[in-house]
Formats: sequence, structure tokens, C-alpha cells
Amino acid sequence: MIFDGPLRWNRWRLLMVLLACLLPVPSAFAMDWSLLLQQGRIGVALPDFETGDWSVTGIRAEVVNSVEADNHAVIVHFKPGSRLTAATVIQKTGDSPARLKNVQLDLADVTLTIDHTGAGTLMERSTLAGQISIRVGDFQHPAVQSQGWRFDGRVSGDFSDLSLEGQLFSDAGLSAEVVLRNRTDEFLAGRITMAMAAEQAAKALANTLAQWPPLLTLNQGQLEAVVALRLEPETPLALDARLNVRGASGTWDRTAISDMTGRLLLSLEEDLLVARLRDITIGQINSGIGLGPVQLLADYRATRAAPLAGVVDIQQATAAFLDGRLRVAPQAFDLSTQPLLLPVDVHEVSLERLLQVYPAEGFEGTGRLSGRIPLRITGATVEVEQGKMSAVSPGGRLRLPAERLQAMLGRSQAMELVVQALQNFHYSVLDSTIDYDSKGRLVLGLRLEGQNPEVRGGQPVVLNINLEEDIPALLTSLQLSGRVNEAVTERVRERLQQSGQEAQP
Repeated sequence: MIFDGPLRWNRWRLLMVLLACLLPVPSAFAMDWSLLLQQGRIGVALPDFETGDWSVTGIRAEVVNSVEADNHAVIVHFKPGSRLTAATVIQKTGDSPARLKNVQLDLADVTLTIDHTGAGTLMERSTLAGQISIRVGDFQHPAVQSQGWRFDGRVSGDFSDLSLEGQLFSDAGLSAEVVLRNRTDEFLAGRITMAMAAEQAAKALANTLAQWPPLLTLNQGQLEAVVALRLEPETPLALDARLNVRGASGTWDRTAISDMTGRLLLSLEEDLLVARLRDITIGQINSGIGLGPVQLLADYRATRAAPLAGVVDIQQATAAFLDGRLRVAPQAFDLSTQPLLLPVDVHEVSLERLLQVYPAEGFEGTGRLSGRIPLRITGATVEVEQGKMSAVSPGGRLRLPAERLQAMLGRSQAMELVVQALQNFHYSVLDSTIDYDSKGRLVLGLRLEGQNPEVRGGQPVVLNINLEEDIPALLTSLQLSGRVNEAVTERVRERLQQSGQEAQP
């Protein structure tokens, strides 16, 4: 039988014909038969329905197809104009419900084959194959910003074991390769792969993820991410992810970060979240005084219920600093315990380099300093109590201009001797205590032992000096002087203008 031309049967008559084609014919009455429908068109509104935690409303099917059927199979070829739409798809339960609006499934190049002679259920005997396009006008979820998404790819498999493979795009410019496989009542598994220039990826992620750091920007380098996920009935989501960073540079608030390379490995299984930093190197971290290269190797473990209250296990944390080195010894820190105590060991920092970066003209010195700075971290607040730094033997030399010293120390007979001695002070002992409070006030308690060959015949001199510095103001001055980069300088200027302060380096 051949039908050529528009098909305008009602949906019930069409259903009866299809059921007749699907029902097996008793062998005693078996006979060969075939049907060819060269052009059919169906437009139908379907009732709302619910399945599991999801509800779908406003469903409509527009189908343009051709049908081939015989006593073995029914083959439906969907043609341009074939689509399935829904006004809303809503997840009704869960801590992070999702809502999809204006969903459209384009079936213009898909073939449906129903084998009605083989073994298995109807779902196992019904297969789909071909190119599809899925568009979501607005996807809403607490983890992402509201926007449209599109998937273009290929569908294959039977209804009980269906696979999707193609590309996913967001309105913000994010793109990824996606592979999904769903086995009914067994599992949903997927693999998502993204490879983008760091600048493009950062902009897209900033406009896609709800929790992207607002002051993080990237301007060069490459990002590659691979995420594998698996969801089984009555089992929490299992996830393995890898982020590769190559040569990424940018700014985070008022800090410049350059040439970052390494891997972040993330896994989520049962109740445990594990993150691993591997081969992390950063060329420089600069908030006014450069730090780097930096090397990091660490693990993080937390429960799914409290992802930010886990344990950090530092295996390596070192950084070059002022021709010396900073190091955090291998140890574990529980983030659920406040305050967090993080001792930083300082090895042979150059006093000459320190005085070069300190914005005080005329200050000169030689020698190297070592010690320990115990950081006390509570939330976003950092404090230091009784840090200690000392000069490495045999000491060195200090030269501090008289006018600057008099401005710092005041004028008196006792201070005059100190000023004279520090014009060319050869020290054998330089000890310092370091305290830093939550308001950014740094207090240095200096003890110097040595002599000035030109003062009192080089008689030994012992000096005890207390110095104070406003570190936020110092860093602002350094940032405005162009010692970080233009992006940071401009950001600082904008903040000062918003607060009504004058931006001067």
C-alpha cells in the first residue's frame, strides 16, 4: 500500500495503524505485507506528564516524515520541520532544582526503527539514529547563571540504551564536547571535554557559573577540562574531573598572576570529595612585591555535605622571594578549625633587594635574612604574632639617609647618635620581631649590633628601634606606581575614586 501526499488522520487512527504494525501476526496466518508513506505531517498537542522528579508541560509535536513498514519492522524517517517542543521542564525535588524553559528537540535528520519480530521489550526493539539539535531557551539552576543552551550532535541506540554525542554551547560563549549514555534503570554516564584559550574561557565561565570569582580575569594561556560523571539509581553522583592549565596569566583582584601551569584533579564518590594539585608552577604572584616562581603540591579532602570544611594536606609549597626562598613545611590543616595557623619559613632573603622594592629613596643595605613568620588566618583575615627574622652571619651593612631617619625617629640627642650611626652601619646582629594585625598595621621591633667606623672611632653600638608600616597603604602605593601591571593599577585607581580618595603613587 502506498500513501502519497499529506496525512490528516487524527492521532487515534494513526495510533491504531501503528499498533497493528507492531503486533506480531500468528504463524498460522503469517503473510508478507508492506506499507510506504512517502509524506506525512502530524501536528498534535500532548498532555502534561510527570516522570520521577521531573514534570513537563506545554508539549507539542510537529512531525514531517516518511514511513516504511512491513511484517518485520517499521522505519520512520523524520524530515525537516520535525520537532518536539515543551514550554517547561522542571525538576521538582532536590537541593538544587533545575528549570528549563522553551525546550525544542529538532528531529530533522533522525530515523526511528521498530523491530516487531525480535526478542526483548518494545524499548529494546526501538532504535534511534541521526543528527539532532536540542535548544533550551532559558536554563535555570543555582550553580549557573540563567541563559540559553544548545546541543548539536548525534543520537544512536535503542530506547533502553541511548547515546548522545556532540557539542554543547551556552549563550555566554562556553563550548564543550559531550558524550552521554543512558541505560534505563541502570545508569546515566557522561564525558564532557573543553579546550579553550584562557581569556575566552574565563569570560565565558564568568558569565556562566554563579560562583565564578568576580575579580578573576585571564588574558593568555590555555585551559583544558575533562569531566566524567556517572549516576545510578539510589546512588549519589560520581564524578572525576581534570583541569589542565598551560601558561595562564591574569589578575585576581589587585594581584597579578603570570605563567601558571599544572593540573587540578577532582573526584566525587560516595560521601567524599577529593581535590589534588599536581605539578603547579606559577611564574610570579605580584601584589606590589613579586613572589615566584611558586611550586605547589597538595591534596584536599572533604565530605560532600561540607565541601569547604575539609583537610588540606600540603606536600610542597615553595616560592622564590627577593633572591631568597619561602617555604611552608609539609603538614595538614583542618579548615573546619579556626583560626588556621600557617608558619612560613623564610630562607636568606636579600636585604639589598628588600630595600630596593621598598618605596624609600636612599635606603641601602647588604646581607641576608632568615626566620619564620607564623600566619594566623581567620576567614579572610590574616595576622602575624611574634614572627622572627635574623641576619645570616657575618651580617652586612646599612645606610639610611639622615633626613628620612629624623622624620621617622624625631629629633633628640639620643636620636642624633642613632642617625649618625646609621649613615654607614656595619652590623653583625640584625634581629627583628614581626607583628601584623587585622587592620593591616605592621610593627617591626629591630635590634642592631655593630658600628660605624666614622662615629666615635668605630665604638660598638647597640640599637633598638620600633618601626610601623601601614601595609595596605604601602601595597596601594606600589600598585599605583606600575610595579604590578596596568590592569591592577587601573583597578586601584577606580576603587580610590569610588571611595573619594586621591590616587597618587
